Amino acid sequence: MTTLQPAWVLNRKAYGDNGLLVELFTAESGRCSAVVRGAHRRKQGGSLAALLQPFSPLLISLVGRGELRTLRAAESPRCAYVLRGDALMSGLYVNELVNRVVPRFDPHPDIFMSYGETVEALSYGPSEAILRRFELRLLSELGYRVDWFCDSEGDVIQPECTYRFEVGRGFCPVLLSEKAGVAGPVISGVQVTAVADWLAVGPAAPALDWMPIKQVTRAALNQLTAGHTLHSRDIYRQLKKT
Repeated sequence: MTTLQPAWVLNRKAYGDNGLLVELFTAESGRCSAVVRGAHRRKQGGSLAALLQPFSPLLISLVGRGELRTLRAAESPRCAYVLRGDALMSGLYVNELVNRVVPRFDPHPDIFMSYGETVEALSYGPSEAILRRFELRLLSELGYRVDWFCDSEGDVIQPECTYRFEVGRGFCPVLLSEKAGVAGPVISGVQVTAVADWLAVGPAAPALDWMPIKQVTRAALNQLTAGHTLHSRDIYRQLKKT
C-alpha cells in the first residue's frame, strides 16, 4: 500500500518530452525536487500536470533516495486555493522564499503548517500581517528569531524609546542625539511592543505601520538569502510601476 504525505508545489518546469521537474515542500521529506514522468498524459480525472499546481494542497508518494526523487502518485484532498492580484504576488513571494531558504530534505513541521495557513489566509485577500507573521515564524524555526520583547542589552523594550534593528544584535536603543543619522531599520518602542503582543495573542492584526516591521523582517531575512533580491519582489515592483 502506497503511503501518501501532504505536500505543496513551490514551482515547476518542463522536463523532457512529456514530464515535469517539480520543486515540492512536503510534510515528511521537507523541500525536495521530483521528476514527474508522463505528466501531460491524459487519464481518468485529468493529467498530473493539471493537478500539480501551486497553492493546491496535495497528497503525494515519492520514490528514490538521491537528490532527485520520482513522483509515484498524487491526489488532491480539496480544491486549490485561488489567489489573485496582490494576493497571488504574495503567494509567489512565499513560494520563492521557502524554495530559497528552507534546506533540502530537512522536515520543518512548523514551517509546513505555517505555509498552509498562509496560503489559506491569502485566498481571502492580500495582507501585510499575513506575510510578516509567516516571515517571523520562518526565521524563528530556522534559528534566526527576532526578539520583540527585549533590546540588545537584554532590557525590556520601552514604548517611549526608539530602536535601531541590527542583525545579530536585535533592537538597539537609539539616543535622542543619534536619531537624525541612524542607519538601518528604525522603529518605535510602541511598534515593537505592539508586534510582541500581536505575536503572543493570535492572528488578529492590530493597526500598525507595517513599513518599519517589513524593514526589520527583510534585514533579518537577508541572512538567509545572502542579500540576493527575490525575483518575485522585482516582478511586483515592476507591475506597480505600470
